[in-house]
Amino acid sequence: MDIESFAARAAVERLIEQQPNGGQDQIYALFQIGSKVTYISILLNGEVIYERDQQFGGNQLTQDIVRNYGLSFEEAEIKKRQGDLPDSYEMELLEPFLENAALEVTRAIQFFFTSTPYTRIDQIYLGGGCAMLPGLVDIVAERTKLSTSVISPFKGMELGSNVNEKSLRSDAPAYLVACGLAMRRYG
Repeated sequence: MDIESFAARAAVERLIEQQPNGGQDQIYALFQIGSKVTYISILLNGEVIYERDQQFGGNQLTQDIVRNYGLSFEEAEIKKRQGDLPDSYEMELLEPFLENAALEVTRAIQFFFTSTPYTRIDQIYLGGGCAMLPGLVDIVAERTKLSTSVISPFKGMELGSNVNEKSLRSDAPAYLVACGLAMRRYG
């Protein structure tokens, strides 16, 4: 048993260690945007200096798709992932959702700044299923004015021959927790 945020952090810490100088003295913020909750972990030198969760996630977008297009939740989720929605989807649903997500990230960062002695973040990592939404990384970087990237927990790992690398790499941010859990066996 493990807590999701702990498992996700284990995967992130491995990636931070791959940064120049092992990521020393850099502040990394992980926003793991799940279906219902966004887990926020901010790390400095391998230590968590701030952690919280916000009630915001991808189910909000899926519910909007259900309401607007008369689909079941399962159909909406599949169509959202495949990008198989009407042309109006981007302007009517996706763009407002991305704006809201960027606002949630910005608020969380401001709360971090006002409730801790820290006044900077050097890198934002976006993880979870929503991290793969087209345009999210760009809008978060634009709104926060911080270096932002989608996390790839398998970066630098050797993959087995029977693993579909293309599929794994495209869905990698959603596997952040699974990767962290698997790493416990190799720690």
